Amino acid sequence: MKKRILFALVLAAFMAVSCTKPVSYGDISVKVGYSVNGEALVIDSLGYINEAGNTYLITEVQWFISKLELKNEQGEWMDLEHREADNLFSSPTDQIFYIDTNIPESQTLEMAPIPVGTYKVLRFTFGLDEEYNRSGLFSDPPEANMFWPELLGGGYHYMKLNGKYLNEEGQLSPLAIHLGIGQNEENTEFYQNYFTMELPINFTVAANAENQLNLIMVIDNWFRSPNLFDFQEYGNHIMQNQDAQQALKENGKDVFRISQSDNNDMDKEKTKQLAEKFNDWMSKAAPQPHFWNWENVKERVRKLRV
Repeated sequence: MKKRILFALVLAAFMAVSCTKPVSYGDISVKVGYSVNGEALVIDSLGYINEAGNTYLITEVQWFISKLELKNEQGEWMDLEHREADNLFSSPTDQIFYIDTNIPESQTLEMAPIPVGTYKVLRFTFGLDEEYNRSGLFSDPPEANMFWPELLGGGYHYMKLNGKYLNEEGQLSPLAIHLGIGQNEENTEFYQNYFTMELPINFTVAANAENQLNLIMVIDNWFRSPNLFDFQEYGNHIMQNQDAQQALKENGKDVFRISQSDNNDMDKEKTKQLAEKFNDWMSKAAPQPHFWNWENVKERVRKLRV
């Protein structure tokens, strides 16, 4: 009797394991872009005006994003790491991404594969939190060039948003929106100015497909709400101005937008099929005399759409 019970238990365990479906994974990337006044950012274009009436241009945007996560339909959070991250030896830099408008390849964040499925929320840290923001974490540029002076709290800039603006005399002045750790006037107390974003999405990760999200930084929203950010008032350097840092931190909660890439596999396959039909049609039709007449073309286009 005992042998029968033991055999039944072993058989049940075997069947449970054999019936478990293998987990499929899909690659994922996040493509970063920038907008001003509803249009794509144009570098070195002196034509932007913020809510305070300041005319300005942007020369470069350099920043860190870290601790990206996706939440699936079951409520589970999935960490996103660099695609080349070593699974055996985890490092803080696995979850830190440096983005720079001067480095085109940095504008696409290539992530390690994650389980297929539908994800409902993207969460990330703008900048670096206390766990990651420590001096010496990066030894090589360009990340190392983002260092924040030890006297001001150490670690690294969260962001360098550089440009120029027209001052009260109508002359171009440097614009340096540099965010990082804040401090009081005596440099005896320090303040964390990073923040966490959660953005709702409806993102399906499929196996053997290009799964891409588009993350947009709405630059003009840094200066809009809830705090009107006037370049004339705050000056062109704010690293030691916690009031300015705090204002931008609060404004930053409305800076990011995200959208799913519309280049899904179904659309790609349909376009490919239409192209093949068209090429085949042209190869047969082109030699025919008097082919290019309106009725003939219209009829062919109608059939092509079917």
